[in-house]
Amino acid sequence: MPIRKSLTVGLINVSLIAVSLIAGCASPLAPQPQAAVTTHHVQLASARMETGQPATLPAEPHLDVPHEVDFFVQIALERNPEILAAQRAVTAQANVIPQVTALDDPIVTDAFQPFDTYSVQTAAGRGPNTLTLSQRLPWLSKLRVRGEVAEQDAKIALTRLAQSQLKIIEDVKLAYYDLAYNQEAIEIIKSDQILLEQLLKFADARYRTGTTSQQDVLRAEVELEQLEDILIALRRELGLSQADLAKILHTSPNANLQAVSDIEIPPVPEQIDALYEEAIRCRPELQERLHAIIRAERTQELARLNYYPDFNVGLGWQAITADSAISPVTNSNDNVALLLGVTLPIWRDKLDAGVREAENRILESARRYDASRDDTFRLIRRLIVRADALGQQIELFDGRIIPLAEQTLRVSTADYRVNKVDFQQILDNWTDLLNFHLQLIRFEADLNQTLASLERVVGCQLATLPEPQPVLEPQPVPVDGNEPVEAGPAILEPGRPQPARDGSAADGVGEAGGDEDGGDEDGGGESAAPALPQVPDTPPAGTQDGRQSNEWDSAPIHRLSQPANVGPDFTVR
Repeated sequence: MPIRKSLTVGLINVSLIAVSLIAGCASPLAPQPQAAVTTHHVQLASARMETGQPATLPAEPHLDVPHEVDFFVQIALERNPEILAAQRAVTAQANVIPQVTALDDPIVTDAFQPFDTYSVQTAAGRGPNTLTLSQRLPWLSKLRVRGEVAEQDAKIALTRLAQSQLKIIEDVKLAYYDLAYNQEAIEIIKSDQILLEQLLKFADARYRTGTTSQQDVLRAEVELEQLEDILIALRRELGLSQADLAKILHTSPNANLQAVSDIEIPPVPEQIDALYEEAIRCRPELQERLHAIIRAERTQELARLNYYPDFNVGLGWQAITADSAISPVTNSNDNVALLLGVTLPIWRDKLDAGVREAENRILESARRYDASRDDTFRLIRRLIVRADALGQQIELFDGRIIPLAEQTLRVSTADYRVNKVDFQQILDNWTDLLNFHLQLIRFEADLNQTLASLERVVGCQLATLPEPQPVLEPQPVPVDGNEPVEAGPAILEPGRPQPARDGSAADGVGEAGGDEDGGDEDGGGESAAPALPQVPDTPPAGTQDGRQSNEWDSAPIHRLSQPANVGPDFTVR
């Protein structure tokens, strides 16, 4: 009987060990198809050195025709490797949450004593085998707070995805407007070549008739050669712009990418304060700083929870056998035990240091948010100043300078026919007009690029900003058929404030007799712009466990990338 029980205990031990190994060594998940494709690409890249296959991406003929900038933006958002990598980073960080909120794996321990003379002897008999099953249980709320820390990391990863999207959109527009400028500049140079060739023929005809010297002909030929040099430089810049755009689009570097000929210039925003407000609400860099603050707060809460002990509970079973037992009253009854362990957080210096570290991380994150906000405002102001200046220069060149230069060239050409001016004066006027045309399209390209950078800094499209309201001016009112006079005080109506005695508008009412809300502080009568969504100053109601949480902690994750017109499916709307 004792021998049979020993065999039974041995079989039980072997079975438990086998079950533990099977349960604890589960087969890993099969790799995702994307991972298999990545491995295939790496193997293919190493094999191309031997097979002679092209290393570049295949050509895409549908890209070799003129397209709008939004077409290229859409393609970049769908296939750019940086955006795809950021998407995977978000997914990877989201999978951290179930890992940190799960309990540790239980532990099965088997203490087997095969030698009879070295086994534990009890009054009930010899104990050849002891089996325990234990589970570590952290203090209440520790797992939840760990999950909240990981959740903030996931939201930070999502803000970085939005940053990648906005950066790629800006890069596409910068390269696209450089491409458009070079294309248009080449066309301008070619058209001016035709004009200069006509001037050359005219100078050559006068030279043959003896009315001018050969110097005029040679000057015209030199100018033609200089135009050819400018064309070479523009074609070089065109190729560089195409290479930059092809890189962003993740296509063949030899793609003949082209921009459309007529590009509309959007208006420059006039309400810089509205841009500040939108940047606070939309810019992913600022949202990342806010989530870093919340993450530091959760880390501080976790550090305070470390002052409380963790538990270790378990169940023990000890097999008792009469085989080789030395007790005269052995009964072979097995022992069953309940195990309870607790950690002792007695190293106060370590725990205090953890809390102080978390407190300083909060202050660090808050100061970094302030620095990022100040830098955002600086960039907005600089870009607005630059855009305003470019807009004024475009208006000046297009409305005044170029028409005057064209008229000057026509007059000098007519005067040259009657020998009032020399040929050098015609060339100077022609050169000035050419430079003015090139400067104008450069200003237009720079303005579009500046507005693209402004959208990147603000974090949302400028077209979504509220339009400024026009200022209403008082109109003269005719009296008894006489000359019109300025409008006097309005007739008092219920609910409207009385005008001041000096005839000026009362406080809060504009010059045109505004509504009850009135105009701005100086009484200018300008209607107030629609209020933009604000970041709430007070946190909303608590979470499921009743603890107060911040608005950014409880907000949906996808809202961070919405202001950039990039939806949760990572495509432009």
